[in-house]
Amino acid sequence: MEEQLNEFILSLKEDEKSAATIKKYESNIKAFLEFSKNMELNKATVIQFKEKLDTIENYMPNTTNNYLIVLNKFLKFIGKENLCVKIIRQQKKFSLEYSLSKTDYHRLLRIAKKNDQMDNYFILRILAETGIRVSELSFFKVETLSKTITVRNKGKDREIPVKIDLLRSLRRYCREQKIRSGLIIFNSKTGKEYAKSTIWRRLKKIAGQARVNKSSVHPHAFRHYFAKCYLETYPNDIAGLADILGHNSLETTRIYTKLTNKEKELKLRQIKF
Repeated sequence: MEEQLNEFILSLKEDEKSAATIKKYESNIKAFLEFSKNMELNKATVIQFKEKLDTIENYMPNTTNNYLIVLNKFLKFIGKENLCVKIIRQQKKFSLEYSLSKTDYHRLLRIAKKNDQMDNYFILRILAETGIRVSELSFFKVETLSKTITVRNKGKDREIPVKIDLLRSLRRYCREQKIRSGLIIFNSKTGKEYAKSTIWRRLKKIAGQARVNKSSVHPHAFRHYFAKCYLETYPNDIAGLADILGHNSLETTRIYTKLTNKEKELKLRQIKF
């Protein structure tokens, strides 16, 4: 199986999958191989693995399904398509209970600036004012700083508009920090980009200092914040937002039109019956 896994990984490289995708696939399949060690490779074993994933408290259904989708691809690759299992059916939902408000966002900025954590300050601004994913921060380099920055994700290129005030602030930051080339946001100790987990740890720490609900500061928070601000200004431009965010489906983008329970309550109060 290890040899077959190596062949599968090689096929992913030949298909020009990203390094992050390949690493994820390899990790997921190795989890199955570790689970099924000394077990017969049959449908029952795969189902047991699925059931184990589904009972892990920290796993949401979509996390389990990600494992199963990868595993099914591997099983098809090695000619064991008959062992593939169904993914978990789940109702489409998107929890906005801990959506970042404008007050929260500006409070985070103030605390980062007050504590002289300017790299964190610009992480916050770039994420919130461009809608990029955390993994796409690496595309913000001295050489690429302009009104639009090309970001590559999932094999696709898209142009990210950068507001003039953010652009000027980033250029000034680079001059002050004597960053003449390469990454704008990086770990000063290693010279490399921060791990995603490190970024979220740092931002949650700022949230605690700013008395912002830490649940509001999660991997999707600033992307959703950007989308909300965009739709407040251009309420009918779902297609434009989808293009900026890199969504293939408008249905994915429509998620951002949903309101939190608190927002619904506030709107309801203003209705006269």
